[in-house]
Amino acid sequence: MKITIAEILINRPSKHLNRTFSYRIPKNLSYINIGWRCVVPFGKHKEEGIVISIREIEENSVSYKVLDIENTIDSYNWFSDSMMQLAYWISSYYLCTLLDALRLFLIDKKGIKKDISYFINWDIIPENHKIKELIDISVKTVRKDAIEKILSKNNIKEYIDKQFFSVQEIYDSTYKRPLDKWIKLNNTDINFKLGPKQFELKKYLDKNKEASVDNLKEKGFSSSVINAVCDKNIAKYFYKYRKTFSLIKDTIKKKDKKILTDEQNNVLKNILKKIKENKYSGILLKGVTGSGKTEVYLRATENVLLNNGTVLILVPEISMTDQIISYFTEYFGSNIVFMHSNLNKSERYNNRMRIQNGEARIIIGSRSALFMPFNNLKLIIVDEEYDFSYKQSDGPRYHGRDVAKMLAVIHNCSIILGAATPSISTYNSAENKQIDLLEMNYRIHKTPLPKINIIDMQDEYLLGNYSLFSGYLLKKLKDTKTNNKKSILFLNRRGFFTYFICTKCGNTVKCQHCDVSLVYHKDKKRLQCHSCEKFFDVITICPKCNNKLIYKGFGTQRIEDEIHKYLPELKCKRLDIDSISKKGSSAQILNDFRSGLFDVLLGTQLVTKGHDIPDVKTVGILNADGMLNTPGYLSAENTFNTLTQCAGRAGRNKEQGEVILQTYNPSHYVIQSIAKHNYEEFYRKEIEYRKALFYPPFSKLIKISSFNKIYEKALYKANRIYKYLSQNNQNDVIIVPPYDENLKKIRDKYYISILIKGKNLSSIKTIIRNSFISEENDIIIDVDPIY
Repeated sequence: MKITIAEILINRPSKHLNRTFSYRIPKNLSYINIGWRCVVPFGKHKEEGIVISIREIEENSVSYKVLDIENTIDSYNWFSDSMMQLAYWISSYYLCTLLDALRLFLIDKKGIKKDISYFINWDIIPENHKIKELIDISVKTVRKDAIEKILSKNNIKEYIDKQFFSVQEIYDSTYKRPLDKWIKLNNTDINFKLGPKQFELKKYLDKNKEASVDNLKEKGFSSSVINAVCDKNIAKYFYKYRKTFSLIKDTIKKKDKKILTDEQNNVLKNILKKIKENKYSGILLKGVTGSGKTEVYLRATENVLLNNGTVLILVPEISMTDQIISYFTEYFGSNIVFMHSNLNKSERYNNRMRIQNGEARIIIGSRSALFMPFNNLKLIIVDEEYDFSYKQSDGPRYHGRDVAKMLAVIHNCSIILGAATPSISTYNSAENKQIDLLEMNYRIHKTPLPKINIIDMQDEYLLGNYSLFSGYLLKKLKDTKTNNKKSILFLNRRGFFTYFICTKCGNTVKCQHCDVSLVYHKDKKRLQCHSCEKFFDVITICPKCNNKLIYKGFGTQRIEDEIHKYLPELKCKRLDIDSISKKGSSAQILNDFRSGLFDVLLGTQLVTKGHDIPDVKTVGILNADGMLNTPGYLSAENTFNTLTQCAGRAGRNKEQGEVILQTYNPSHYVIQSIAKHNYEEFYRKEIEYRKALFYPPFSKLIKISSFNKIYEKALYKANRIYKYLSQNNQNDVIIVPPYDENLKKIRDKYYISILIKGKNLSSIKTIIRNSFISEENDIIIDVDPIY
């Protein structure tokens, strides 16, 4: 006799469980297939498992006892075939376990837990029983905690005794589909007077018969009005499952289509041609800031929707979703889903269901939006494709742009990589005809790109100006205010003073847990480590020599103070991590700035991210050298991209803007290329350096980092890995010996790394995957590292 065996991965992150376990599929669960989530016995516990493969075997061919799958978690396979395909690729390319890759697709990563549920036996409940008035017949099962909010414990016991309810002990994901409170029309014969709002609610129910309480409150009916109508027997409360809903309030007035420029029309025509081919195609859309790339995205999306397709739009930062969602809502209404890590679990489940059911066919989000159950995916748009934020900072350390490319391959669809300043690797791919290149070289209103003035801060220093404000910048800020225009200031350092130094021994005050200087935060009157985020009391005496410490450096908080000092007539607000701790505060600050409630928007990289704000006349880049002097082969590229984007915030309407770029190194090729708005010049110079030093796109990189609380142990493991890889190297890669990371110590752990360079890393990946390295716990494997 044959039995069906499922090979299952246990959803418990551990390198020692990086294998499948065999379970029998019982006849009552014969519908189970690859991609289903199941409840299985594992040791003394029940665990969540993911079905990886299925096979049939003879029952007597098994020499051990095969346990049964106990139940399924969902009513469908959570992982579609395309999701499984993408997970296998992520696991292979980024050298992570298959489980780690699959967990990217889960909303609730905590596994399963035991719960009690009541199955409602509607068939045996009498027709006019009050339970049928109280709970909608569509509700089949109710969680214990939910039913106890509706019925008394005595009622529940009574219904169990009468077999109206069947008690079920279940293992399920921790998400619970909620019940919503509704009211429905009960009595239309009214013999008493109603208040104005009560009468209005009665009329609403006459027309609609029923409504959710939450929806009625949004329409202006208070709890007291709703209760009064129910007390007078006009309506009755009842409960039903919460339906999926749009998280976007459809209050934005629809806008007419804009007239496209010739450039936009030509680009759109080429994109639609590629989409129509229904096969993978990569497109680099290189358009200067303000050239109208978003309008092209809108029109391409419209075409896909007309053909019943789905569009995925990726943005690098959560803060950017609000602006692009408002653009798309103006055209397509509220039938849009956005996915990012700031949504709570219930909102993410709701959005996932809307995508899976085909209720929403425009998905906008950050990296996590890649892992949704897409229906008929026809177009992927990666906006600001160069942005480092697409790189995941913890395991698996995937790059959102590159995963999006593979997603497009799997779905046989087109992918647009949009940027004013493409990454060097992407532009190189376009040069080598691996992807198509479409260009937009002019702003929409034919407005010139902003004038960029380079200010040599060495000259300011010689004149006795030791602040971060050149005389020219202060004048421009004042003039901009006088002309009722707005200004943006960019400084990529938050806090007030950025370091403390001893005037005698030169010691700087560092975090006890990290190799990082502490930063003074004026609002909290404490020192903070920007690596581990811990706070410390302020000290004024050097712990090494007992001499006096002096405070140095400029952060955004100090710049805010300086503006109030030099230009008290200007209203200024900060946009950095410290100022947007509350949900929605980033969007509020940007909306206030757009509305003219303050004059100067000051911030870190958050102010550079593609914001389209009218009347921004002046942009000040306070310290261009800060990013340029950071270690790593990508520092020049990151500086060029960020500062060009920042400059692009100026003059986006019909009037040319001005950028004041302050630097101590005005002749640097990055600074000069920015000033000329010349991406090609920057690219040619940078690609020469990359080729000479054998960095991407001429090579691929893998970084393996060993970490431990004891430096010698971290070094020992790094040396062991280096020795093993060197001995097994087939001379097709370069292996750089162990070196201390720039931030050698983070959260009490020392980090020592090995860098692998090669044109093709497939053989070294196989060596890593099949060796002890893949089973080591205190290491990080980072494919395509950016730091």
